[in-house]
Amino acid sequence: MRKVIVLFAIFVLAPVSIFAQEKVEKPIEVNISYGGPQAMLGWVGGAHTTFSAMLEVKYIPIKWVSIGLVGGLRDKSRGADLGPVEEGELETGTSYDANLMLNIYGNWLTKKHLRLYSGIGYGTMGGYIDSDYRPSHGFQFIPIGLSYGRTFYGFAELGMGWMYCPARAGIGIRF
Repeated sequence: MRKVIVLFAIFVLAPVSIFAQEKVEKPIEVNISYGGPQAMLGWVGGAHTTFSAMLEVKYIPIKWVSIGLVGGLRDKSRGADLGPVEEGELETGTSYDANLMLNIYGNWLTKKHLRLYSGIGYGTMGGYIDSDYRPSHGFQFIPIGLSYGRTFYGFAELGMGWMYCPARAGIGIRF
């Protein structure tokens, strides 16, 4: 029984106490970013996204976890060469969507200047198509992201979902 208690203390209690003592030097991050053309929307309704601009505020309670709230604006356009317009599709021209998403990140490598992470998010968006407001919900999956810098940093992510696809990049500041 004594061995079980010692092993429990070594493998369970020791790591918990170590993680609990890890103070994050700058637990708040604010960043702006640009997401590239969204290929996924080309498969639905004949529209494509030409840009996605985002503002994110992140809170880092412990070294290994980040929680971010992302707001964004997305441009959707449809060219005249895409064939006949079906009901619910965007006609030729441009419309915009506003997005709000909550992201949870797992920081799987954290060094003084470098952070590698993955994440998932869920949120809402709304936009107008031919004067008709269309709200919807969606996910964002971030298989890998990288940030480099201490107070001021740059970052790049690969992802798929409502906010951007296939990648986004930006700059930020940590407080």
